[in-house]
Amino acid sequence: MNCPNCHQTLERVDVGGIRIDRCPNCQGTWFDKDELRVLKDREDGGDYYWLNVDLWKDIDKFRARQQQRYSCPKDGHPMTTVHYGESDVAVDVCSTCQGVWLDKEEYRQIISYLEETVDSSSAGDYLNDIRQELVQVFEGRESPLGALKDVGKILYLLELRFTVEHPTLAKLAVSFPRF
Repeated sequence: MNCPNCHQTLERVDVGGIRIDRCPNCQGTWFDKDELRVLKDREDGGDYYWLNVDLWKDIDKFRARQQQRYSCPKDGHPMTTVHYGESDVAVDVCSTCQGVWLDKEEYRQIISYLEETVDSSSAGDYLNDIRQELVQVFEGRESPLGALKDVGKILYLLELRFTVEHPTLAKLAVSFPRF
């Protein structure tokens, strides 16, 4: 495969245990379907894996650019440039094979966006996320084990957020006897 940006031959590299294709010249990266999600899930011990950002899911929040910057390195179809979630990070997605092209530094920008999302979420946001995880199980969009892992991580982050938002209550809760 060739880089859609500078047309150099892409090299296979191992990142986080996943074999991806990277341009040795411009450092752009090609992720086959689901590889970006899997890498995000493994990042930082999995703090972000419960943040399911499906680029095609919510058509009301879908923000595509007018122009198409690249053709897919895998199948040659024009890729759609969309914003990752509600961030300003623009990524290029092939609607045919569902691969994703990231220019240099866009992956780090996505991780920074996810960190900001975690840091700015309120306790109420985390409670809503737990509700959404349970709905996904009942709708069959996620396995019970996967949802349980997600809920565990969300509860951990909820505990941290609660401690920051309500330090007096958190100290009081710690002093209660455990049963």
